[in-house]
Amino acid sequence: RQAMRRKELYIIMCMLTVFAFSSCEHKDLCYHHPHTKTVRVEFDWRDAPDANPDGMCVFFYPLDGEDAPQRRIDFTGKAGGEIEIQVGRYRVLCYNNDTESVLLRGMDAFDTHEGYTREGNIFESIYGSGANYAPQAKDAEDERVVITPDMMWGCTALDVEITDAGISYLCFPESEKEDWIGKPALHTEQVITLYPHELVCTYTYEIRNVQNLKYATQMCGSLSSMAPSEFFGDEELGTECVTIPFESVSDGVSNITGGFYTFGHHEKNTRHHKLLLYVWFVDGSKYYYTFDVTDQIHAAPDKRHVHIIIDGLEFPQPITNGNGFQPSVDDWQVVEEDIVM
Repeated sequence: RQAMRRKELYIIMCMLTVFAFSSCEHKDLCYHHPHTKTVRVEFDWRDAPDANPDGMCVFFYPLDGEDAPQRRIDFTGKAGGEIEIQVGRYRVLCYNNDTESVLLRGMDAFDTHEGYTREGNIFESIYGSGANYAPQAKDAEDERVVITPDMMWGCTALDVEITDAGISYLCFPESEKEDWIGKPALHTEQVITLYPHELVCTYTYEIRNVQNLKYATQMCGSLSSMAPSEFFGDEELGTECVTIPFESVSDGVSNITGGFYTFGHHEKNTRHHKLLLYVWFVDGSKYYYTFDVTDQIHAAPDKRHVHIIIDGLEFPQPITNGNGFQPSVDDWQVVEEDIVM
């Protein structure tokens, strides 16, 4: 019986030894698992001091394979905050997450992450216009009509490497790119600073010295041969030519003004940019006026802030005696206008 007890005790001790070694081996495996660091994301708004987005999103695209999964982090407001993220190498892009008209696609990869807008109608800004047909610019009849984007701010950071010792990356203000000396930022305190700037363009226009403007009841405009989208990784524009509609505002005396956002003009696009002004008059007639504004867009000193000026335009006087020809709602009279600067 004592021999049996010794044998049972021996078996129990062997089992405990196996469990102890198994426990040690399990700890060693855990030690080799990918681990995370606390990183603070900060936004420096020196290139967009007036920006006030409701929130920002940041995408971390890993360069080390599947060990570090893609991450999207959303922040409320414009200050940023702390995140937990695996150590490794990344490419990073960010933009405001409060847009309504901008749609997204290709978000699985840094190079294909793209913003675009839905198809629309030239008369979308003036519902109830009574018009069923909207003529487009000559030689741009095949272009899709898409709505204008919201304002967006963002930037990228390249060669991001998060380690136990700190974080290094390439990111600098757009306003200081001429002075950038090519050295990566290194922060031992695990901070990455991003410098958002405007990602879309602001176009404004004014038509001065308009005669008979008081007879116009409503109006709107369109601009042809613009880019339909933007890739946020390198800020490259889509190559398709599209027409974008926008509002027009009359002062009732002699000036028409307006402004809108656009992804901009692709430099390889050789088509002319035609600004069309659609006008309804008190007698029921409808005219659209065509202006070639290509030179003003291409020669603008700031490609993200383009101002178009058209000086001099004469509207027809309406038919007031009731005996004249009253056009149907789908009959548009076209007028080609030369721009006088």
